[in-house]
Amino acid sequence: MSNTYLKVPSIEELHYRQEWMKDPKTMSYNAGYDMDLKDYDKETGTITKTDEEMITWYNNWVDKEPDKYFAYIYDENITEPIGEVYYYLDNGIHSMGIVIQDRYRGKGYSYNALLELEKVAFEKNNISELSDIVPLDRIGAIKTFKKAGFIHTELEEKGLVFGKESIAKQLLITKEMYLKK
Repeated sequence: MSNTYLKVPSIEELHYRQEWMKDPKTMSYNAGYDMDLKDYDKETGTITKTDEEMITWYNNWVDKEPDKYFAYIYDENITEPIGEVYYYLDNGIHSMGIVIQDRYRGKGYSYNALLELEKVAFEKNNISELSDIVPLDRIGAIKTFKKAGFIHTELEEKGLVFGKESIAKQLLITKEMYLKK
């Protein structure tokens, strides 16, 4: 999958993200969480946003580097984006995320997208760390993060997902760890 690359979208390309957010299969990882988010559907994990809301979001995210970064994930052999990566500064830590469109999951894109995100974060934008909180039952995601150089920390969050307790732990990579790889 060395043909994976990141590209910051234009405002005209927001419809991809808007479609993914409404797709129950792509957003299934989000289902069941209690999130105080307008137009979030707890049963499906989907989020519905108007065109105007997407433009407002875009203006608050794109071209806000180094504290915020958002890009689509592409495979050079596929004309449309296959997912997205992002990070943002939250309480002194750069929290990050990655979403792969349902039909492209399990094909190695997450790993390569994480490597590309690390390059942007550490080489281009000179940030000091990337972090994500990942539920322990997402074994594939955890393996992918660890393969990309992330480590578990002691930080954990507990919550209810569809009435069952869920434990999520922080995965972290620092610029120093990245440079040693």
